[in-house]
Amino acid sequence: MTIVIVMLVGFVIASLIAASVLFTIRANATNKGQTQAFIAAESGRDVAMATMASCSATHFTGTDPTYDTTIYPYPDNTGDRPTSSNGLTAGCPTSSTDYVVIKSTGTGTGGSTVTIDSVYPWQVTYSQQPGGVVTYFSGGFTAGVAHYTGDLVLRDGNWACNIDGTLTGDLYVLEGTTSLSNNCVINGDIWSNGNVTSNSQAPKVYGDITTNGYVSISSNGGALIDGSISAKGNINLSDQGSTQASITGSLTSRNSVTVGTTWTAPGTRTPNSPSDPVFDPTLTWLKAATKWIDLDNTNWGAKYTATPVCNLLNNNPSPSIGSLVSTAGGPLVLDFTACTSAVKISLSNVNVKRDVVMIAKPSVRMEVALSGTITDDAAAKHQVLFVHSDSSRAYTNGEPVPNCGNGNQNDKFDVSGSISSTLRVMIYSACGLTGTATSSFSGQFYTNDTTHMHADATYTCASMSWSPAFDQLGCKIKGEGGVIEGSLVQRIGELVYQTER
Repeated sequence: MTIVIVMLVGFVIASLIAASVLFTIRANATNKGQTQAFIAAESGRDVAMATMASCSATHFTGTDPTYDTTIYPYPDNTGDRPTSSNGLTAGCPTSSTDYVVIKSTGTGTGGSTVTIDSVYPWQVTYSQQPGGVVTYFSGGFTAGVAHYTGDLVLRDGNWACNIDGTLTGDLYVLEGTTSLSNNCVINGDIWSNGNVTSNSQAPKVYGDITTNGYVSISSNGGALIDGSISAKGNINLSDQGSTQASITGSLTSRNSVTVGTTWTAPGTRTPNSPSDPVFDPTLTWLKAATKWIDLDNTNWGAKYTATPVCNLLNNNPSPSIGSLVSTAGGPLVLDFTACTSAVKISLSNVNVKRDVVMIAKPSVRMEVALSGTITDDAAAKHQVLFVHSDSSRAYTNGEPVPNCGNGNQNDKFDVSGSISSTLRVMIYSACGLTGTATSSFSGQFYTNDTTHMHADATYTCASMSWSPAFDQLGCKIKGEGGVIEGSLVQRIGELVYQTER
């Protein structure tokens, strides 16, 4: 009986072991099939991505590995991100595409299948997008920096030159009006959709004025227009005081032309002109070419991981941000979007030896202070970018807009000391800027508000680029050969979402 019992127990144990082994074998076989199917699905997705630049086909199949893959564009005018290809129509992305969804089904051994929906942003920009000093403002704007060098494009709202302000470049006001304050100097042309006015002392425009509204400028303090005026509305150069004012060019209006006795105006006068003013480039083109660029923490390249990046924001970190910036090497990407506190960056007495971008998440305030002596190693035209991520890629009225995610609290940007003229600094904020700049610097202002920014220094626009996050942001709307339109660039961005089933 003992032998029989032992045999029965052994048989039961052996059966359990055999069942477990068979279960494991079957599970491994299933896992192997699913793994092969997943790899096949990703292979099909990669095949589709490789053709995206030209996109001559939208459906792809393969047999080794086995996959079936389709491209689905997600339409424009929404900005919201899709999560799958459900409800979408297969096709190639176009300039009106927001996102691209690649649906790929892979098949493994034993007929196992895995389907993935991979979602990518579809980036549409100009190779030489007009950047200039400011490319986007929402609502009214008064210059916060006393001296701008570079063209200025105000996409929405009215523009008012601050007292003693200087713009060395052309001014484009696409929607609102233009007003000139005491001693305002425009070293370029004014292109304004709305009225151009001044009752202040001694405004000076060293270029032409073109407007779809009227022009009303008094002779107060000796106004000077070293160019011509072309207006859809009335032109009224009025008398105010006894100081002589002057306009050197012609006066052309679809309505009336009135010139006061204190004005010297030797040019031809053409009232009741049969033609509207000619804008070059057109305001419509400028509106399309200067759309807001949504920047976040994607498409910058390999990110810094040598030490916990949030530790760099602590007191007395080792290494410090300054030491990393002054260490020669490839581009340095400091992504602070995982950090919980405000992003406060202070650079002082640094020799910049590499291109750098520092990125804050939408929900915090970004504070940047540049002080001491900041040099550009070997005058290599390095770039230092401070980016406060836009909180949303959602569209308004069919185009991207700035979306501040911290309760509309202005970011702070302070500049003092001495900054190398070859170093290019970009400040990007959808929340607007406050702060004080007492040192001159070059680069790109890209924000929707600098009303609270105060500066006595000269800001000089400089072309900057960081592909694929953004292509070249230039400084001039026009070059020697005319409008610098650049070419339309369309490409797929980094993976932002994926489902697997």
